[in-house]
Amino acid sequence: MQHSTELLVVTLAHVLPGKDTEARARIRSIAETLRSAPGLISTRLYRGRHNGIVYLLLTTWEDEQSWLKAQERHMPKQLLLAATDILASDPEQWLLYYLWGYSRPTASAQLSSAHIMTLAPQKIGLIQKQWLMALHQPELQTSLTFAFFARGINDTPTANRMATVVHTGSYREIFAQQSSLLFGFFSWANEMEREDFYAQPIYQQVKKFVEREGPSNILSLEML
Repeated sequence: MQHSTELLVVTLAHVLPGKDTEARARIRSIAETLRSAPGLISTRLYRGRHNGIVYLLLTTWEDEQSWLKAQERHMPKQLLLAATDILASDPEQWLLYYLWGYSRPTASAQLSSAHIMTLAPQKIGLIQKQWLMALHQPELQTSLTFAFFARGINDTPTANRMATVVHTGSYREIFAQQSSLLFGFFSWANEMEREDFYAQPIYQQVKKFVEREGPSNILSLEML
């Protein structure tokens, strides 16, 4: 799966206890609003548990300029900030570019997980290499349905300003210099395939390597 100019935006919202039903309706409404944004390629919405209920929104944009033009009316984080009555904290948002992707079209995804790894800039290249070596192995790919691996930065006003300054270059160049985040997204058709993926020695090896180098959050998710 080759992605040249596409930009991935990941938005994570933590919901207040007792507000899940209201939050689900509100976040689905936000996802519908986003689908009318010019330059938007895809929207995927997931729900999971991590110290309470969380919602994960994946939006893919044609390129950096499409994303920058969407800031005023179609930024997921900004739309969520208007729903402070259902959120336990401010939503988190990251800008990423794809490093690897895999899809098994004959199987539909039933179970998913997101691996969010925050790392020191001087260590991210080595861990990225370890992950990519593992993900290219057939024993990991065969149990997956839809999956990708990406690298990026926290979405901040500084990141957007840097991308719009003449001669600064693309987000990809900014990420190469300043990125501190690796993001792995994996889906399986059933519980047996998920357990097989996690039990593979090559996955266990990468997981232990990452845990020694920096914090890593693993979110178990269901697609909405």
